[in-house]
Amino acid sequence: MQHRMIGVVVTLVLVCGACGARFKGHEETGAPAGAPTPSGPAATVTTTTVGSGESGPGPTPGISATQITIGYLLPITGAAPIPVQFDRGVNAYWNYINAHNGIGGRKVKVIIEDTQSQAEVGKDKAKKLIEDDHVFAIVVLDRLENQQAIGEYLNSRRVPNIEIQTPANLAPAQVWSFGVTIDHAVQGALVADYFVKVLHAQKVAIVSENTPTLDPGRNAFTKEVKALHADLAYSKTVEGQANDFSNEALALSNSGATAVWLYMAPTTAATLANQADAAGFHPIWFANSISWAFDLTFSVGPKSLKGARAFSPWLPLSDPRTATYKKAYVDQNPGATPDDLGLVGWGVGQIVAKGLENAGPHLGQNSFRDALQHLHFRPDVWAPVDFKDGVREGANVVAVLKEDGGHWVLEHDFTGSF
Repeated sequence: MQHRMIGVVVTLVLVCGACGARFKGHEETGAPAGAPTPSGPAATVTTTTVGSGESGPGPTPGISATQITIGYLLPITGAAPIPVQFDRGVNAYWNYINAHNGIGGRKVKVIIEDTQSQAEVGKDKAKKLIEDDHVFAIVVLDRLENQQAIGEYLNSRRVPNIEIQTPANLAPAQVWSFGVTIDHAVQGALVADYFVKVLHAQKVAIVSENTPTLDPGRNAFTKEVKALHADLAYSKTVEGQANDFSNEALALSNSGATAVWLYMAPTTAATLANQADAAGFHPIWFANSISWAFDLTFSVGPKSLKGARAFSPWLPLSDPRTATYKKAYVDQNPGATPDDLGLVGWGVGQIVAKGLENAGPHLGQNSFRDALQHLHFRPDVWAPVDFKDGVREGANVVAVLKEDGGHWVLEHDFTGSF
């Protein structure tokens, strides 16, 4: 069983859409997790319990006078494993927090469980974290369909859960779940706006993995392209585990599309782009939020992905706002080079920490849930978060990244429109 102790027990569900973060050559290590101090304006927290059905601070599992335990649910193995560097970002953040007096004097302890990229396994591991490990909250990252199932389960157990990849139209009744990335339907329309209004593309295309959880994003993209009077020159779904995209490459080339959204996992995207490049087709390839906007992707598509663009909830490493993360990463991993995979663990950790901080001295699951529900916060490296009553998705903005010399750089700061 994959089981790692890190500082706070939060079940982190990182959902890379149906676009699970699959990288060839992925290996796992047992590095412990750590983290940075939360920064940004303090949120205004009220005592209301709107929507939770609970009153008062609520239950306090995982809370002692000296410790807060948080659980992370991650696909360490299976069809869509996350690269090991993600753990280092989590560790860097919470270790950093704990070295600076923790949260109100309490140290954060993290327990990570492996979902094996399967929804049923993820729910079983969530049950273990709740009933055996008695975690206080859970952060989840997995493929979109898995994240959705796990989030629904955690909501039924009334456990605060942070969803790193947000399913489209997160149910209003799912009041214990908090999405911290852009809604997929909102994103679909925004991709179309970016293609037509910023890139000035008149012929566009989309190739996506064949899974129903991506339908809202695909449909919103198609609708907005038509509304903008652009030409959807090519649209196709593919199997995420396939490795021969020669037919799609030829069809894309014949379509004349100048901007192509690859709505899929990193390895799949790079494979398709490489085969298209071999056929002489080189449009502007595009990555949606939480998919393949990592520098690591360029190691498998160094030529074909030149000039690519991406939406991202995190900033590129070259941005000066990542300086605190990079220093903490190096301090805790001597000889290692900070990477953008660790930014995910750091950025989401800041959101969790700010919620814990804003819940105040009477920390319980309901007061924490309420603090998140009213959280207005700008993390160092993550998209600004803006929750209020009834809002389930608090980060419907993205940064726009551009490939430059085999790395992502910032083209446009966080925005929700073009």
